[in-house]
Amino acid sequence: MPFTGKEMLKFLRKHDLKKCRLGVSVHSSKGGKPMSKKLMMAYPAIFRAEENGGYYIEFPNLEGVYTGISENDLPLGLEMASEVLGIMLSEFIQNGEKFNAPSPINMIKHKESEFVTLVAVDVSQYFEKDKLVKKKLSIPKWVDERGKKLGVNFSASLTQAILETTE
Repeated sequence: MPFTGKEMLKFLRKHDLKKCRLGVSVHSSKGGKPMSKKLMMAYPAIFRAEENGGYYIEFPNLEGVYTGISENDLPLGLEMASEVLGIMLSEFIQNGEKFNAPSPINMIKHKESEFVTLVAVDVSQYFEKDKLVKKKLSIPKWVDERGKKLGVNFSASLTQAILETTE
């Protein structure tokens, strides 16, 4: 079933990733201390051996997402597949595009000469639009004092508020 980046953020928050900033930075509910979270995803990939060596690698759940290597080096193929998966998933999420959820690996149809394996990636490493930018803003003095007293991360709070109002 396809889902957008915003729908993915809702899913991530629902599954104990509270106060997430694009699914990358998360604040624990205990003590409010920031902690790092990875955005791990895994999709089945079909590896097809090429006649002159190497592999053509495609992700059947993600139309147009594929890569290949010219060597018979499976670890390199897995690394390349993970990289292209991370690049494409991060683009889908950042641009709010719909994309399919991964199918169970045993449901992937393939030829006898091909094999299917799961490829995992930490998508958070590929977010380009997640770079921080400085913003100047004004808030009431009493809110500033209260926030400082409570140890509020003002940047994280503003990010969260913007994400919630734009959903």
